[in-house]
Amino acid sequence: MRILGVAARPTLLFVVAYALNTTPHEAAHALAAYFLGFNSTIYQMWVNPDQASATAAQLAAIAATGPIFSLTAGAICLLIYASRFRLRPSGLLFLMLAFVGILCFLGPMVVAPFGGDFHTTFVFLSAPTWVSAVVSVIGWLALVVFTFLMGRELAGWAPREFGRAATILATTIAPALVGTPLILAIYWPLPRFLVGSMIAGTAFWIPAAVGAAVGFNKPRPQRTMAAFTGADAVVIVASIVMIRVFAVGIRLAH
Repeated sequence: MRILGVAARPTLLFVVAYALNTTPHEAAHALAAYFLGFNSTIYQMWVNPDQASATAAQLAAIAATGPIFSLTAGAICLLIYASRFRLRPSGLLFLMLAFVGILCFLGPMVVAPFGGDFHTTFVFLSAPTWVSAVVSVIGWLALVVFTFLMGRELAGWAPREFGRAATILATTIAPALVGTPLILAIYWPLPRFLVGSMIAGTAFWIPAAVGAAVGFNKPRPQRTMAAFTGADAVVIVASIVMIRVFAVGIRLAH
């Protein structure tokens, strides 16, 4: 039972980090369209811009804005975590925000030849097919290295008395296997292709689990991951409210 209690906080904060990146990611697409002169409707995990009269360059810019936002937000959270909150209880939220933000940039790179924001960007820019292939390879390599390093860092948040298996389960397996269904439930209803991509995305946690297995050997300070804070409660409630508000669609019009 102890491991379930410990795993609850990283699992819920993963859900929060996903919400605080994914929906604003879609809002970034919508704002880009708005500033280019097009109306749009933002939903919890996608956006419908009125872009019939947009140029190819404008459409490419709208598509690229989301991943760029995610990378920027993730990098900022990582810097804040490393510089100020690494040893504070709130640090786990910043670490998860960094994890999800940068992952929401690398993920579209990985699938660039097949779909996603970068695929759309390259199509509208009439880029050669080899560009998508190169971006995908770079994305895969960066994703594996990044998630491995994030897994090592997450392992440091497990209680010192935890063994290797308990550490891996609490810090990476639980967020992947429990957090993902929670996200689907909170974001429901969703188009079928988004459900499939969410489930497939759990594979990105595999290198993180390997990283946690390696990071288990690192010296760990005496800190606990299990104790929820007041800030945790605030961001959990705020995230759920935000998602349900956007589920009905928010119109951004001139």
